[in-house]
Amino acid sequence: MLMTNKFQQGFIVAVSLLAAFYIQELPSSNVLQLVLPEWPFLIVLYFSVSSHFFFGIVVAFGVGLIEDVFLGMPVLGLHAGIYAISAFVMLALQNRFEHINLVTQTLIIGVMVLFKLIVITLFASIWYSPSLHFWAFLSIPISMLMWPLLNLMFAFFPSRYQ
Repeated sequence: MLMTNKFQQGFIVAVSLLAAFYIQELPSSNVLQLVLPEWPFLIVLYFSVSSHFFFGIVVAFGVGLIEDVFLGMPVLGLHAGIYAISAFVMLALQNRFEHINLVTQTLIIGVMVLFKLIVITLFASIWYSPSLHFWAFLSIPISMLMWPLLNLMFAFFPSRYQ
């Protein structure tokens, strides 16, 4: 099933982002929430690098602001800045990223999630010094395992260049 209508594609993107935010906020345990994959971040990375749908830096910044509000960050804009920088990197690597195999793509996604976790952990330890939870770094391999699933889920979008 190929979807050529831009409204339908935008609707799928919006629903997938809403589902990602819902899944991220679903668990009641703080440790479980740290271990889960970074769903909104993975969705932003996928649509930033995908040639199927235009997902720019400004939209990634907006998604980051929404995540800052959902997570109750003390400073608004931390996730927004990380998402905008990550979207810029993925857009810069877009042509190369599409032509490498899925295993290498997964490793690059793991590095991007590691970057996000390190920046957030450093900021949190400087700003309000919580205890460092090493459980958060377990979300890196879990997020890496979810990357091929995202490629399969959104494979029905037609290529922009077809």
